[in-house]
Amino acid sequence: MKNSLIPRFRGGFFRIPLSLISVFFLMLSWQSCTEPDAIGLDLIGDQAGLMITDTVSIATYFEKDDTIPTNLGYQNLLGMMHDPVFGKTRASILTQFRLPSNDFSLGEEPVLDSVVLSLGYNGIYYGNVETIQTIRVFELLDDIPDADTLYNNQPLAVEPRNIGQRLLRPAPTDSTLIDTTYFAPHFRMRLSDRIGQKILNANGTEYFENISNFLEYFKGIMVTVEDNFSEGGSIFNINMFSSYTYLAIYYHEASDTIPLSRNFRFYISDFTRRMTFVEHFEFQASHPVITEQLNNPGQGNDSLLFLKALGGLRTKISFPFIEELSALPSVYINQAKLIIPVDTNFVTDEFYAARNLILLQMSEEEEMVALSDYSIGTAYFGGALNEAKNQYEFNITQHLQEVIDGKLENADLVLLISGSAENAQRVVLRGPGRQENPMKLEIRYSQFN
Repeated sequence: MKNSLIPRFRGGFFRIPLSLISVFFLMLSWQSCTEPDAIGLDLIGDQAGLMITDTVSIATYFEKDDTIPTNLGYQNLLGMMHDPVFGKTRASILTQFRLPSNDFSLGEEPVLDSVVLSLGYNGIYYGNVETIQTIRVFELLDDIPDADTLYNNQPLAVEPRNIGQRLLRPAPTDSTLIDTTYFAPHFRMRLSDRIGQKILNANGTEYFENISNFLEYFKGIMVTVEDNFSEGGSIFNINMFSSYTYLAIYYHEASDTIPLSRNFRFYISDFTRRMTFVEHFEFQASHPVITEQLNNPGQGNDSLLFLKALGGLRTKISFPFIEELSALPSVYINQAKLIIPVDTNFVTDEFYAARNLILLQMSEEEEMVALSDYSIGTAYFGGALNEAKNQYEFNITQHLQEVIDGKLENADLVLLISGSAENAQRVVLRGPGRQENPMKLEIRYSQFN
């Protein structure tokens, strides 16, 4: 597996210089677009004695993203969407259900009434939630790996016959009506009695003696979506720690003269192994620029740049001639701002521009690390979409100063969607080769004798 696109600590999730705060919540291209822009710096002196340039040469590349961790927050994603620009994407949830304790029991002789899966929304979604989707549930044949980090590209084998299916029009922000009572947004689906009976058959056996035995007996489930529509669709976030996310067994005792309904709910905890499995289908039916560039590495195009979350696409940025500044004596960078406009031709109500981007640097070890400017805070560093200007801005003043002072290698920067493991957003950007409103690096600096 490649090094992750997400920065890591050695032996942990992020590796960031010790002076920086963790960029965990930012989660969650050498496909060439060579920049033909003017080489060098056009310098203008302003009235305050500062020198200003916004013609720094920028080279940009976009490529397939690397793997991303999908088990570190409290959310997993579910759903499918057909994006006219990026093609289709499917997100499936794989999760265990653990016993609450060792020596667990459901009574003397439980008799199954029904088994129900409930999944609680957290209110976040992307795409068109009016599209009806077919939710399907399968029993896992493979163990979910016992690893600290579980990635988005790890498929597991499942039983060929599903244990549940229902049609769903996702309603992530609507209360759920059951009988005459409204509850927080969630959806429920009855599963096959086969899986309920399997769980009840473990009662009074070694499989209920401890958690390990139970997980060997019942490895968990995959919740996925059938690919049976050609446009629209959405991907929505499930709160895995919600009180509305559980597997419920409804049963009564065989000895009951009048059946008394009982139930037990298997909830998900910090110890439950789970992950989101994401399929991008090799970007089939995506924009011709994506298809051409991914099929022909090295072919240049600096007009359109594509970013897609969930391990989709990322962009690399470099400033190949920035050393010209370092050749000037006693240069002090007052401000260096990277301005990245959105190509609004690809924005719709359903597929809106990603709300936040993150800019990282590629280290010598081919890992992602945060820029030093990030330590000052996100309000200073930037990355949020300016909806009035339809652009993103990053303040990279400290980073650029370190580069021209020779303290830091002029390595590639990597641009990706912030929180990529926990949202399905995307955006198309205007590259540095555009004649109007291109990506640019605006530098204000001073010289001292």
